[in-house]
Amino acid sequence: MKYLLYIIFIFPLFITSCNKVMDTKPLDSYTGEDIWGNYSLAEGYIYNCYANDLGYIFSWSYDDITKSVKSHPWGGSYVAEKTEQIDRYTDEGWNKFGNIRAVNLVLQNVPASPFSEQQKNTLLGEAHFLRSAIYSSLAFRFGGVQIVKNVLDQNSDFNIPRSTIKETYDFILSDLDSAADLLPTTNDRGRATQGAAYALKMRVALQAGAYLNDNSYYTAVKNAGDKLFALGQYSLDDYSNLFNNYSTAIVSPENILVFENRSTNTVFMNTPMQWLAPNSDMVSSKLTQAAMQKFPLAESFEGWMNYAPTQDLVDDYLVTDADGKEKEWDKTSYITTGANVYEKMYNHRDKRFYSSIVYDSSKFYNNWAYLRADGNVSSNIQPLNGGNINGGASETGYLFRKYMYESKKIWYSDPTDFCYSVLRLGEAFLNYAEACIKLGDEATARTYITKTYQKHGGFTNSITSSGEDLWNDYKRERHVEMILETGDRYWSLLRWGMQLSGGLKDGYSTSGYVIPELNGKPHGIAISADGKSYQIYETTDNNGQPLKFTPKRYLFPVPQNEITALPSLEQNEGW
Repeated sequence: MKYLLYIIFIFPLFITSCNKVMDTKPLDSYTGEDIWGNYSLAEGYIYNCYANDLGYIFSWSYDDITKSVKSHPWGGSYVAEKTEQIDRYTDEGWNKFGNIRAVNLVLQNVPASPFSEQQKNTLLGEAHFLRSAIYSSLAFRFGGVQIVKNVLDQNSDFNIPRSTIKETYDFILSDLDSAADLLPTTNDRGRATQGAAYALKMRVALQAGAYLNDNSYYTAVKNAGDKLFALGQYSLDDYSNLFNNYSTAIVSPENILVFENRSTNTVFMNTPMQWLAPNSDMVSSKLTQAAMQKFPLAESFEGWMNYAPTQDLVDDYLVTDADGKEKEWDKTSYITTGANVYEKMYNHRDKRFYSSIVYDSSKFYNNWAYLRADGNVSSNIQPLNGGNINGGASETGYLFRKYMYESKKIWYSDPTDFCYSVLRLGEAFLNYAEACIKLGDEATARTYITKTYQKHGGFTNSITSSGEDLWNDYKRERHVEMILETGDRYWSLLRWGMQLSGGLKDGYSTSGYVIPELNGKPHGIAISADGKSYQIYETTDNNGQPLKFTPKRYLFPVPQNEITALPSLEQNEGW
């Protein structure tokens, strides 16, 4: 049957081979015979699938449901989720069947195409990988979902029941096994490889092990890790190279898979930098008028300041004390010997702190950023300024530096290159370590935690703890390593809480552990105008409510409209 595929080709998102397709006719009118008979067109089709699907495994938005990230009163998102004001009518992204159908078309049509075996294998491997990306996002959110393995048409039975959570995770892992068997070890930048399949399998199997309370999935994490590490293709890089500069990120030996936005079709406001940067020129420049150390007009910030780091996150970046041992900042000798807040709190920190966080009296772009009272990027809320300063500034005493490129002044409409880290070796090492802890192999876990601790954290000591102390060291390490990546903080907290709950009690219901990091109020720091004293204070989000988590939120609700349309769908417990 002849059918028409409507496609928007987005080649510049990933690689520069955008002129492989000759502009012989409008791009929205290629038939199926055209696509699957021409390898360049088929590549264009798979590039479009990447653009539509890869975001399901690299978006960091869910991190702001935690106490680690605060939403700004006039920005941010997911406030209803983090205060648990959602209900069964909330849709957290259930219906992805259009995306699934698109990759299923690849799996259906490529085997009969006139392409070489290598070309077929690459496209098929990518389709299995992308389908697993879609389904892993669904599984993390909802548990068991409807599995569609083939292309549906008008004669198909659309009354597809939910699979169990085990069936769903097993389907995803099987897809990733197929992807690993088919994909090449190297590919164009932004396209999946065998290593990417192994790395995503580690992430997915780790979550499955907790939700299913089944150690065989932790063994699967280790087996996939062994295969990934045996490739010998990846190595840890300086942390700042991954997140603070586009040119170093795209070539980093640590990145296994990246998502690349090119300046040919991306402006600054369409990158996370717009949401993380402050605005120093709001409300007729009241901020710069009132602030100390005013920013030059030519170097003012024009961001939207939707998100800021909290003191809860900052607390987990360790400090090397005068005795050479790493400690929490408030347990060091500097608390009593430091003459000011910087010396008490911000000196001798984990290197990732300086790559990730803008703190009081630190250099940001070409200026000194002051987040103290009357500072040039501090907020108008108590206890900082008592309403003296307005604008898009920090309410926590911190700004994000991670994922900010400081090479040039920010401006919302400037063409901008940007690179997201989708899968990287640092995460794989930590996934491996967590699986080892769950399997009782603490020695190996210490080895792999130490790898990121030393290379990215800049510490010379090794992780030597055991038992509960090792588990706490691991959780801290993962927090500072992975913030603003893949929603990792949120999914990790759910995973660790589910482990304490003993897994799902049946296919869809949860019970037990209430996660403290998802309840209560996040914290900020208020530093005095002279920079010598500070106060840690509680803050709320933009609806004034504290964070709330109850066990029903281990799984989001199936949208009620989906159940109304298909009554055989079972609702997750509590919704």
